[in-house]
Amino acid sequence: MNKTIDWGAVHEQSPSLADSLSMSLERLVLEGGLRDGDRLPPERDLALQLGVSRGSLREALRALELRGLLERTPGRGTIVRDATRSAHADVLVSGLALHTDDFMQALEVRACIEPPMAARAAQRATDLDVAQLRRILDDMARDIDAAEFSRLDRLFHRAIAQYTYNPLLVRLLDRVSEILDVTRSQLPINRATRRRALADHRAILDAVASHDPDAASAAAAAHIAGMHES
Repeated sequence: MNKTIDWGAVHEQSPSLADSLSMSLERLVLEGGLRDGDRLPPERDLALQLGVSRGSLREALRALELRGLLERTPGRGTIVRDATRSAHADVLVSGLALHTDDFMQALEVRACIEPPMAARAAQRATDLDVAQLRRILDDMARDIDAAEFSRLDRLFHRAIAQYTYNPLLVRLLDRVSEILDVTRSQLPINRATRRRALADHRAILDAVASHDPDAASAAAAAHIAGMHES
């Protein structure tokens, strides 16, 4: 018997408006534009500012609430909640000195923690998480200056940590990134390093999208090993 197949459904679907809103608001949290304790404008005002319906906005806010990024309480409004800002996380990173002039030492810390993070992200990331990673990588591929490329590079790795759904791992990576920022100037950003970084990030993303933890770990390890060689 011949079957009618909707081949269009095989292609990756674009995010819905609510999902796109959710991704944009989540990115503000990832980038630090929205911080723990910040209050969002009332739904009606925010919907007008964004040019969307209140129904689509409400759906996006509900999704972020379920992910633990927002807290919605009658009478108090919608509050940003960053689980990485906690007493437990403070204790975890308190022993990591913020200042060091040893770039290779800081990279070795990344080599220890980022491959397992990528593996966990591959196990736990949702379709929307993968779409967010693709959006960041697309932005990195644009004609941008070195400072913006570096900022997006950090954002990509923070998003990978976020999609482990373990806020302690996100906080640990944040502190290591802070340490690396002190010595980041030792790593030049030119066309060759950009091409390699994009290719490495694409390999990590493909492994996460395929939910292949071994491939994600290997891709992250290869990326950091390449930084050692730069």
